[in-house]
Amino acid sequence: MKRLALLPCLLAASCAHQAEHTEAVQGRKMMSLLEKFDRFDYDGNGSLTRKEIAEGVTEAGAGTTKLTPAELDKMMKHYDVNKDGKVTRWEAERVIDLPVPETH
Repeated sequence: MKRLALLPCLLAASCAHQAEHTEAVQGRKMMSLLEKFDRFDYDGNGSLTRKEIAEGVTEAGAGTTKLTPAELDKMMKHYDVNKDGKVTRWEAERVIDLPVPETH
């Protein structure tokens, strides 16, 4: 799995390109998103900083997975909708079904 794809997997725990969603599946997906978002929001301010995302990916990979600065830049460019340097819950919810950007 590409490391850049870890954030949506961490947040949504499902594939972002799934064609059909039932209401129940979408509800479970959203609950998983919010649960993981809260887990990696280390300072509890309702948004994920670059540092929190990097630490969350490392924690989820049991210390064996780390994002490169370029991967983190691509991730922030894709998920930080308003370009304020952090990913809010609203932004995470908004992009839950968008395709993950390629790392190459």
